Amino acid sequence: MTAPPASDPPSTQRSPARGRLGVAIAVVLSTALAAALLWVTQPPPRAEARAGTPLHGGALVAYSPAYRVSFFGIEHLHPFDIAKYDRIAAGLVERGLLAPTDFAVAEPVGDHTLAAVHDPAYLVTLHEAATLGRALELDLPSIVPASTLERRVLDPFQSAVGGTVLAARGARDHGLGINLGGGYHHARPAMGHGFCIYSDVALAIHTLRQEGLEGTILIVDTDAHQGDGSHAFFTDDPTVFSFSMHQGSLFPIPKLAGDLDVPLRAGLDDDGFLWTLEEHLIPLLDQLEPVMVVHVAGADVLVDDPLTGLHLSPKGLVRRDVLVASASREREIPLLHVLAGGYGPSAAKAQEASVAAMLTLMAEAE
Repeated sequence: MTAPPASDPPSTQRSPARGRLGVAIAVVLSTALAAALLWVTQPPPRAEARAGTPLHGGALVAYSPAYRVSFFGIEHLHPFDIAKYDRIAAGLVERGLLAPTDFAVAEPVGDHTLAAVHDPAYLVTLHEAATLGRALELDLPSIVPASTLERRVLDPFQSAVGGTVLAARGARDHGLGINLGGGYHHARPAMGHGFCIYSDVALAIHTLRQEGLEGTILIVDTDAHQGDGSHAFFTDDPTVFSFSMHQGSLFPIPKLAGDLDVPLRAGLDDDGFLWTLEEHLIPLLDQLEPVMVVHVAGADVLVDDPLTGLHLSPKGLVRRDVLVASASREREIPLLHVLAGGYGPSAAKAQEASVAAMLTLMAEAE
């Protein structure tokens, strides 16, 4: 009797569907690997540096898409909205207040420049994933090359710091300088924390001093968190007055003593916040007669911010910033305005409205 033909063992039989699935998985993995390699080896896009265009009424606005930190999605694990700067800039253009080419764009400032205010040894440690990750409150993989850290994380921060320097010069020369980034007010001379690794305000003040600016500078910090970094930089400098108005129960703990600290209770609303600000700001302006005001104007004071407990409305935030801008302009004091923190869903729109209101104020007062 002839034996029946042998069939393939079950394990070697492949259905067309399984074959297609295997091909699809291989394509997905290959694409992901190629994307990862491209991300590691290629720098992010960067706008060319330019001086920017002073607007009618005397205002210069600094911004660059290079401010955006990008670490293959890990940056989204932090509550800070990395895309906030881009949305604010786009909103200002849509309102017709600026053309895309009106923004001042800075080159990254570099460690050599930052060493004028920061400990050089500290700056070296930021090129290591572990130290940088602790400062940014992110778990950065230690296997990532230092060159990738520099392009994807350090360069964006250094670009934003450069933007604050440009905005400071704009304030000095025209009356109002705004950086849509910056406000890294937790960075200290030899330490970074709270998503802040460099002090853009300290470098801007140092730069203006080197360029001949003399007299008292008043820092007005209305972020929900204390400006401990500004306090640390200027504790022994009698020519810089560091005033911080913040929710008392929040990070950093313990707090550093500044020239003036006003702790606020959780739940404080528009009227209470603005009354407190005016009660302290106006006497400081009149007594100190500063040659410049630096407003660190965080949006984490808003009622929908997930990390804080203050209850300002978006309109209240606009009123806050216009109060500082109006009081400075009435006294012909140049104002540098930086956007600092803000983690809630209304932060970008509220700060866009605030910047728009300040630009309109300057134009109407001309």
